[in-house]
Amino acid sequence: MITGGAGFIGSHVTDYLSLILSHKVFILDNLSTGRKENLEHDYPLMVGDIANVNHVQEAFDRFAPDAVIHLAAQAAISTSWEFPDVDARTNIIGTLNLICACKKYGVKRMVFSSSSAVYDAGDMLPLKESQRTGPDSPYGISKLTAETYIRTLLPGSVILRLGNVYGERQQPLGENQVVPRMIRHFEYGDIFVINGDGQQKRDFVYVGDVAHAISCALHGEEGTYNIAGGQSTTVNQLAAIVESIYEVDGYNWLHTNVNDPRQDNCMDIARAKKGLNWEPGTTLWDGLRETVTWWKMRQGK
Repeated sequence: MITGGAGFIGSHVTDYLSLILSHKVFILDNLSTGRKENLEHDYPLMVGDIANVNHVQEAFDRFAPDAVIHLAAQAAISTSWEFPDVDARTNIIGTLNLICACKKYGVKRMVFSSSSAVYDAGDMLPLKESQRTGPDSPYGISKLTAETYIRTLLPGSVILRLGNVYGERQQPLGENQVVPRMIRHFEYGDIFVINGDGQQKRDFVYVGDVAHAISCALHGEEGTYNIAGGQSTTVNQLAAIVESIYEVDGYNWLHTNVNDPRQDNCMDIARAKKGLNWEPGTTLWDGLRETVTWWKMRQGK
């Protein structure tokens, strides 16, 4: 069962597990941000909310999964600040509903998509799974709380702390997702402004590599793993790559006078290499080229 399986990351995971690995998949998604058109095929889909215990019960009754890949989430940091109750309802209560159903139906493994937002933002880079946590947003708090419940109540599970995921099918959400915002700026003329001097660093990982990591987590060693590119890229460097793909080198990007409040990010992925036999296989340039190609194909749709 894949919660959020019609979303940006979830649809890639659904396609990978079904089309490449021939797993039988079932999707539980409330379609608040997920879209049926994200899916390559007409997969079994139940439209339901993980925060509704009756919806979760019905999904488990219908499918009786061997494993649960939990990707459904309230994912916008800005929304978590404005509506922390909504954030907690989905990310904490929804996760608890799934955990309880797993225990009732004997499901031993949940693969949970967490975030680098659980770390202490002022800690030394690269971030390692053994480092202290100290989220500085309600979103990070809800993700860390969900992690703790999973470790305590479903100890055979795998928790993946994702870096800055990008790729095809990603839509801007809240104030996040710098990659689709840059691309939409070129494709549709949307306003896009780089915060501050653009030297803030992010750890980008291609969505296809994330789908592969999740497949590895189904059978890998239980525990917590960073899933990221394993290196830092500044927003200016990202912009330069997008420029080169569009063949407009030296593009005059607009900048604000306000620096990005979020800290630099770089994640150590050594544990994932060992415990999951996973490492990213897509360069940032290649991943961005695939993403731009997808956006160009969407023109007029």
